[in-house]
Order: sequence, then structure tokens, then C-alpha cells
Amino acid sequence: MAEKKEKKEKKQEEVREVAVEQDREEVKEGVEVENTEKKENKKSTWFSLRHFRVFGFALIFLGIIICVLLAIIFFTKYFEFTQKETEIETGTNSQPTPVITVTDDENVVINVVKQSTPSVVSIAISQVTLKRGQGLVDEVSNIGTGFVVDPNGIIVTNQHVVSDTTAKYKVITSDGVEYETVEILRDDGNDVALLKIDAKNLKALKLGDSDNLAVGQTVIAIGTPLGEYAGSVTTGVISGLGRSVTASSGWFGSTTKVYENVIQTDAAVNPGNSGGPLINTQGEVIGINFATTANADNISFALPINIVKQRLEEYRTYGKFIKPYIGISYQMISEYEALYYTDVVAGALVMNVDPNGPAAKADVKRGDIITKVNGKELVQSLAYEIQSHKVGEEITLEVWREGKTFTVKVTLAQAE
Repeated sequence: MAEKKEKKEKKQEEVREVAVEQDREEVKEGVEVENTEKKENKKSTWFSLRHFRVFGFALIFLGIIICVLLAIIFFTKYFEFTQKETEIETGTNSQPTPVITVTDDENVVINVVKQSTPSVVSIAISQVTLKRGQGLVDEVSNIGTGFVVDPNGIIVTNQHVVSDTTAKYKVITSDGVEYETVEILRDDGNDVALLKIDAKNLKALKLGDSDNLAVGQTVIAIGTPLGEYAGSVTTGVISGLGRSVTASSGWFGSTTKVYENVIQTDAAVNPGNSGGPLINTQGEVIGINFATTANADNISFALPINIVKQRLEEYRTYGKFIKPYIGISYQMISEYEALYYTDVVAGALVMNVDPNGPAAKADVKRGDIITKVNGKELVQSLAYEIQSHKVGEEITLEVWREGKTFTVKVTLAQAE
């Protein structure tokens, strides 16, 4: 019994020793695991710290690069800005000026325009109008063009531009200065008017010779088309000379007038251009733009400048227009018409004779045909030839009557 008990206790003791040994092994394994984990954690911590340092250095390096780039950009822009300020202050500019290539012909036109434009003016009318909510209002509107012919304030335009004798007109120069007209002289028969303004030292245009023109010659028109576009320039050529034009005006063309010996051109002329200069390539005025066609393009007309030269001389001498006349009404017969009718010759067919006029005193009769003035054939109209002479001057007319030709002397009188 005692032996069994002893064996049992010994067995229990062995079991306890095995258990203790197992516990020691587990503790040892736990310590080893813990030490391993510590080593791994230590290794992981060192690895993470190393990467963090590399990343931090990279960020710092990148930041330095960005700062350097920003500094470069800043100083570059600052230098450019400073340079521009210096150029503005010193009046220099490093940028190249665009080069415009023009032909010799274009250069001629450009130079003429530069020289002539300061002498071209706009003609404006000042009217009192009744406006709703405003009552009576003074309105100024551009209606035509003119040009300076005398530095002391003499302006030429068309008579139809300033035809309203009750209206007030203004002259507006190319630099925008407005002048009230103090005097207007009108030549209704030739559609010419002279305006006087209180001005000094204006730039006057040079007047050319409208008797010395050629078809195909280059011309330049300057004006205020549509009353809005002051200083507008168009170019063209002389399309014809010695034209006869019937111009209409008023309500529905109720008033018509015939203008002879006018210049035809294809330079664009629009309403508002009336009274403006037609200029040759020497910068000389050879005509006054006054009419265009309603049903065709590129057909415009100008009055010959020699008419203006005559009127200008009269104004400077007498202070008014002195119109010579011989006291007849007539109709021009062309060479073609003379061939058609067979019993007449080319010239001015006398329709009526003023019994108290110079022609009647020289025995000119109705039905006569005047063929020459001072030995010169009537290439132009009779009126044109007469207006080239002065009141009181004696001229010689060659007259055809019933197949016979003779000459008479007529002293020009002053038209009323």
C-alpha cells in the first residue's frame, strides 16, 4: 500500500517536472519571440526613419530648386519692366517698326493726300429743330465738303451745298475747329459758291488748269461722304472731258439744270462729297466734285476749276461775282447732229436774243449758229468760252447764217 502510494507520488512529481519544463520552454520561446519582435521593430523603425530623412532632403532640395526658378522669373520680369520704363522715359523703343511696302504710284497718291487733307473742310448747316421733350434745339450736321483757296479764310464749295439763303452754315476744318461763315457768294449757273470765314494762316490748295487735262489721267477725290467720314479719299482716272450733264435736285428731282464742259471720273463720289476737290498727282485742284449717277457705278462729275479761278479773281477785285453775258439763249449742236440735219453746222444755235443785250447790238439773230469765239472753235460750250473773259472785254464771234459765215464784235456786259 505504501509502495503504491510512493509510486503515485513519484509519478505526480514527474508530471510536475514535465509541466515546469514545458513552462520554461514556453517562457524561453516567448522571450525569444519578444526579442525577435523587438529586433524587427527596431529594424523597421530605423528603416522608416531613413526613408523619412531621404524624403525630407528631397523636399528641401525641390523647394530650393523652385525658389531659384521663381527668383529667376522674378528678376527677368523685373528687368523687362525696368527696360520698358526706361524706353518710355527716354523715348526709345527696341521693337522694330512694321515696314509698309508701297509702289511709286501709291507713294505719289499718299504724298498728295498728306499735303492736301489739311486744306479740305466739311460744310455744316446749323438749324433750329423742335424735339419732343427738349423744345427748340440747335443742331449742326455735315452736308458737304469744301476746300481752302486763300489762307485768309476763303472756302470753295458747290452752290447747291449752301443754297438755303436763310440757313446758317459752318466750316469745320480737318482738325475739328468750327468757324461761322460771315459771307457767302453764290453762282447758281455754275454751281459754285465762295464762303468767307474769320480765319488766318489757313493752308490753301494750289489751283491747276482744267483746260490742260487728259483722259486716263489719275485723280484723287477728298471729302466727307454721307456727312460722316471726313477726310475720306478715293482715287480714279479722268474718264471723259467736255461732258454735258443734266443734274436734278429738289423734291423728286423737280429742279433740273444743265452743266456743260464738266469732267467725268470713275473716282467714287457720294452724297456729302459735293464741293470737295478733285486733285491731280501734282497736288493741284482741277475740279470740284458735284454730281454722281443714280443708276450706274463709277460715274461721277466735277466742275472745271478754271470757273472757280475766274470767280475768285472777281471776288478779290470787286468783292462780288461779275458774270459776263452776251444776251442770248442757245442750244449746242454737235458735229454728229449737224451731219444728221444736213442744213446746219456744229456750234451754238441761237434760240432767243435779248433785244437790249450785246448780241442784239451786234446784229446776232435767232437761228444763227455761233461757230467760233476769237477764232477758236467751240470745242466746249459757248457759255464756258464767254465766262473765260471779263465784263467789258470785246470778243469776236464767227456766225453761220443760211449757208454764209461772217464775224461780229460783241462787248461783254454784266449779267444781272
